[in-house]
Amino acid sequence: MTCLRPDRMDLYLEGELDEAERRELEAHLDACPACRRSLEDRRALNMAVAGLPPFDIPPDFAATVLSRLPAGERPAPGWLAPVVTGTSILLAGLLGAHLLTGESLADVLVSLGRSVIGFLSLALPLFAKALELARVFIKLAGEMGTAVLKALGGLTSLLRPQILSFIVVLAIVLSFLVLFGVKKIVSLGERS
Repeated sequence: MTCLRPDRMDLYLEGELDEAERRELEAHLDACPACRRSLEDRRALNMAVAGLPPFDIPPDFAATVLSRLPAGERPAPGWLAPVVTGTSILLAGLLGAHLLTGESLADVLVSLGRSVIGFLSLALPLFAKALELARVFIKLAGEMGTAVLKALGGLTSLLRPQILSFIVVLAIVLSFLVLFGVKKIVSLGERS
């Protein structure tokens, strides 16, 4: 049986639960000393809060607090510099291509457009295939992980806790041995 959540205890103390929920909660309290102690602590806290004298918040409270905060510096717009820089580089590249090839700017733009379209016609199908492979890999990894967890769950139900502890310790020791063995082999290879 799971213990009671604090919000359920608060609803109980405030009389907000219906009859069936209240009976179920009280049955749990009869069986669980930890929840009974927690409920009594919450009840004492509620009584202490209820016993506090009422207080009024001044109408200008928020304005007073905000006026005492230090004024922050306004950052310069961060998007303008990259746009201007990118446009300048593009124009400089177009001008450089015009000067080097002697072609008009329109011809340079057409050549650039053809190059971009050629690149995209090769890159986009490859990108789509890479995404599809990633999707299939993730699906297979998820299915393999689920199968491994089911197998481990079945295995753990068959084994005693002492054997499981031995297997876990053995796996950790083997992992360290493999890790340090690989490290040693790599370090020996670097010395050669």
